[in-house]
Amino acid sequence: MKCIHFIFMCIGIVFSVKAQDSLRTENLEDIHIKFELRQPEWSSAQIKQTKSESTIYTYTRKLGEKKKVPQATLSVLVEHIKPSTSIREYSTKGLQFFQKQNGFKLKKTFVDTDGNFSLPYTIGYDAEYIDVVGQKHHLYILHTIEFNHGAQVMIDFPMEYFEQYEAEQTAILKSFRYQR
Repeated sequence: MKCIHFIFMCIGIVFSVKAQDSLRTENLEDIHIKFELRQPEWSSAQIKQTKSESTIYTYTRKLGEKKKVPQATLSVLVEHIKPSTSIREYSTKGLQFFQKQNGFKLKKTFVDTDGNFSLPYTIGYDAEYIDVVGQKHHLYILHTIEFNHGAQVMIDFPMEYFEQYEAEQTAILKSFRYQR
């Protein structure tokens, strides 16, 4: 009987690990991008249309079990751009917003051939900033162009949780791809 109980306990552990590791695919039709998020940790997208006909997709993730815990955020801004816009122009313009943030520091710049992500015609950044309440944040920023659309992707974690969730953030970055 103890042996059977042990087997069921082991099976329960395997199923609980599998449930924790389940991923859902997010599909942003307007720019033809797909990526994976762990579920149920990440919320469904909150979608906002701006006056300039851009779309902002925002996903949040609680970083703990209590009611009042910090959250991580993944945001994707999809916007129409001129067909002649280069990735360098688009990225330079997109960084201007972040550079105005308190304590903004650009730690590293990377492209698709560096192995951090596989989206072609994309520039990525590893950065940090300090929010309005003085909390330091880690940011991954991606700027990408697909036809006449540009997307700015931001993965924002409070710095105190960055190392604990670094593997998850890396997996999200690597999962971004165009559906063609």
